[in-house]
Amino acid sequence: MTPDPQSPSSHRRPASRNRRKALAGGLATVAVLAGAGLLGGQPWASAASSITFDTGTGVSFVVNTTNGNLTSLKHNGTELTASGQAAGQFESGWSSATVTGQTFNNGSSILVSATNSSIGVTQYYFARKNDNTIYLATNITKALNPGEARFISRLKSSLLTTSPVAARTAGTTSTVEGSDVFAFANGQTASKFFSSQRLITQQPFGASGNGHGAYLIPGNNDMTSGGPFFRDIEVNDTGTAVNITHYMFSGHQQTEALRLGLHGPYALALTDGAAPAPHSTDFLSSYIPGLLSNAQRGGVSGTASGSWNGLPATVGLAGANGQYWGQVKAGQFVIGHVKPGTYTATLYAGELAVGATKSIAVTAGATTPLTLTGSVPSAGTLFQVGKFDGTPAGFLNADKIETEHPSDSRMSSWKASGYSVTDAAKFPMAEFKSVNSPMALNFSLSSVPSGGVKLRIGTTSSFAGGRPAVTVGSYSSPSSASPAPANLDSRNITRGTWRGINTTYTFTIPASALKTGTNTLSISTISGSSGTTFLSPNFIFDALALDPA
Repeated sequence: MTPDPQSPSSHRRPASRNRRKALAGGLATVAVLAGAGLLGGQPWASAASSITFDTGTGVSFVVNTTNGNLTSLKHNGTELTASGQAAGQFESGWSSATVTGQTFNNGSSILVSATNSSIGVTQYYFARKNDNTIYLATNITKALNPGEARFISRLKSSLLTTSPVAARTAGTTSTVEGSDVFAFANGQTASKFFSSQRLITQQPFGASGNGHGAYLIPGNNDMTSGGPFFRDIEVNDTGTAVNITHYMFSGHQQTEALRLGLHGPYALALTDGAAPAPHSTDFLSSYIPGLLSNAQRGGVSGTASGSWNGLPATVGLAGANGQYWGQVKAGQFVIGHVKPGTYTATLYAGELAVGATKSIAVTAGATTPLTLTGSVPSAGTLFQVGKFDGTPAGFLNADKIETEHPSDSRMSSWKASGYSVTDAAKFPMAEFKSVNSPMALNFSLSSVPSGGVKLRIGTTSSFAGGRPAVTVGSYSSPSSASPAPANLDSRNITRGTWRGINTTYTFTIPASALKTGTNTLSISTISGSSGTTFLSPNFIFDALALDPA
């Protein structure tokens, strides 16, 4: 193994304040210390109550050797840890763990390992001199109960005053839903769910203020679940603490199972306020057990083609060993740093899977070729509302739903007396059984097709078994046309997401139910379940299209 390529001499004086900011994220170039990597480190099990490490550049931390919690996190001498909380822990922390430490390069780097063998999880903390970053990884070897995996840092909200506004629940006056969506006196809502980013575009996230910044650098997310467009909780200011969370798995509208193995690396970086830039963490493969280096990985490259209606295209890989993605540019794509293994390759237009998937094997040190084709569904020739892209973009309230609960006072009304196919922006993005079902959609026919018409309703997600049924004139759709959707057993739209399993329902409407001129399509939400208001069965629209049958 190679030595840490960026370790400084142990006698180097702390960097200046401006230089400390530049160093956050490990971007400095420093002298190489003689010494070994992982195999040359000095392992030890601490008999003391804690392990302390100071980077020498304004960051110091303490790991409790009883339970593996990060109990203290200081920046420039100021304690950032919220009172009575942990600066970092897996889930909500453990009562006990086996904690060991290992130093490298004459003590200029350290790896702390905390293992809870009963649940099958090891949490790693790695730090080095002259780097304002704590590098993290989590090895999960068993199915978890409860079924989620997260690393959470709880820091002082009195110091870190700048965080995503939509996720600041401090000062709310009432609970809207469960124990995670709240409202202010003016009817505006806030929730920890309203801080999320799609994994494919995720950037470092956190909070800052008073000359301090704490940010989670999410890494490549190759062992998380849900695919390139999945989103989950990131930052939440409760007034008691700013919670910064890296989710590796949750049941929050999740479409995949937990992946067992080493999750990460990811990192917690402290700065003077500015967000750090993502950077290579390949050097950590010399220190964290089981972490493959880039040289031990492979890649996939190839071409993708089809009709995508101007939508951006993405190729995604998913398998037991991880998930990866790359955007298509000029018909070509490259996906690098892939663990060896077998994957299912999917082409997406927007967020909609198109075309047939393919199985592909990736080997270390090699780039595997791949060709994918697929097109978005054809546009409706008689009418189309929305765009088949796997999202509700363009529908009413779709531009607000990521950061507001459906009941928010800023939302447009979910129910009106009637809608026209000529104005998608007035058509709600979702239909709720107890709020706005049925919805009447008016459309005109210059003549009635002799064979009747075919209606397609594309959906992106559903809740409590909600799915569409339709009525036009004398026609009411049979139950066979509205099969029960996959049950993800999770709230969707009320948590700020539309991402689920895309489903298209097709209804064949006979000519006898139609007339020349104005027709009215009534769309209802059906389900074997019930619920109140926005927690009633529902589904989210992708697009509606009508063609001659």
